[in-house]
Amino acid sequence: MFICSSQAITTKDLLTAGNAKNSGAMASIAGSMNQPPIAKSLTPDVEGPLTAGSSVTWTGFAYDPEGDKLLYQFWINGPMTGNAWKPMTNWDVNNSWNWTTSPLDTGTNIIEVRVRDERHEGPWGHDSHISAEYGIINLGGAGGGSKLNLKPTILSVKSDRKSPQYRGTKVTWTAKASDPDKDTILFQFVLKGPSTEEQWLPMTNWTTSNVWTWDTGTFRAGAYMIDVWVRDGYHADMEYSDASMMTPFVVMQKAIIL
Repeated sequence: MFICSSQAITTKDLLTAGNAKNSGAMASIAGSMNQPPIAKSLTPDVEGPLTAGSSVTWTGFAYDPEGDKLLYQFWINGPMTGNAWKPMTNWDVNNSWNWTTSPLDTGTNIIEVRVRDERHEGPWGHDSHISAEYGIINLGGAGGGSKLNLKPTILSVKSDRKSPQYRGTKVTWTAKASDPDKDTILFQFVLKGPSTEEQWLPMTNWTTSNVWTWDTGTFRAGAYMIDVWVRDGYHADMEYSDASMMTPFVVMQKAIIL
């Protein structure tokens, strides 16, 4: 039998091809075996509790088995954030964050550092995290802030839809407030009416957001009062407000046509 040399395949060729294939597979397996980093510690430079207005630097440490570059992001959950998680930094190679506290942070705070190496989770997630509790105290006490600090005032409370509206309408409320000392202002929206048995109930936590959308579809028809509370942390505590403003609003029931 005649075999053209240009088409002939030797044992050496087969072995070479097999080795190349195996090398590629091994490289692929090695890449897929990259391990995520592990958050090891999170420490403050000053032991708590700390007086409101002070600063504390948090440092996170993480270990990556492959020595990959690590990114850190610091989060906080406490009175200032309405006890919800909020990022304090962007993703960065810097593993430290300086936290300047205020009376609005008074109470128990949870600080968390999240870590990723860009080989597993994306910017919206993290590979590992570690957290620590930290207390902030306000020496002024409730209602006993410094005389030099002035209370905030509410300038207006407006809705994007006029009263009355049919049940099922979504109404967005926006409050505007001012603080003479330029302190951070927290807002809370409370409501009373038929669905609350005429008792004041909070519709939001204390938050820096001055906007709230009311879905009237989950409430009974009738006359309601919307009250917006504000505080700056130097005067009233979380159970009260430094100033408030009420606005009436009527929710109507759509007629049923038989």
